[in-house]
Amino acid sequence: MSNAQAYDRALRPLLGQATGYARALLRSRADAEDAVQAAALKGWERLAQYDDTQPFKGWWFGILRNICLDQLRRTNVRRTEPLDGHDPAAPTEQAPLDWRQLDDAMRRLSGPHQEILRLKYFGELKYDELAVALSIPKGTVMSRLHLARKALAAEYTKEIP
Repeated sequence: MSNAQAYDRALRPLLGQATGYARALLRSRADAEDAVQAAALKGWERLAQYDDTQPFKGWWFGILRNICLDQLRRTNVRRTEPLDGHDPAAPTEQAPLDWRQLDDAMRRLSGPHQEILRLKYFGELKYDELAVALSIPKGTVMSRLHLARKALAAEYTKEIP
C-alpha cells in the first residue's frame, strides 16, 4: 500500500469528527471545512514527521487544532454562529439539552478547558489522542478534563441574570 493510500485510509474516518471540532472552535461551517482541508494537506506534507508509535488521530487533530488557532488569531474575531444542530452525543432519557445555554457556558470557561472539551466531545479523541494533540502528558489530560467537566457543569447550571 502506498503512503497516499495509507494516509487516505487513516484520515477519511476522521473527517466528520474533525469538521465538528473545527466548527465548534471557529463557529462557522465554511471556515471549519476550509480548516479541515488545510489540515489534510498539511498532514500529508508532514507525514514523514509522524511517529507511528503515537495515535494518528491525536497527531492529525494536533495539526487541525493549530490551523484553527492560527485562523482565529488571523481574523481576531469572535464568531457568533450558534452550535444549534450539532449533536455529538445526544442525551437520552434526560432533560433535553439547551444548546444555547451550553454554548454560553462553554464561552465562560478558560481557554484550556474549552479546548480539551471540544477535542474530547466534538473530535471524539481518547485520552492518549488528547495527549498527543495537546502535547501534554496523559495524566495532565485526565486531570484537566476532569476539572473542565466540573467547570462546565457549574457554568451550565449557573443562573445568569
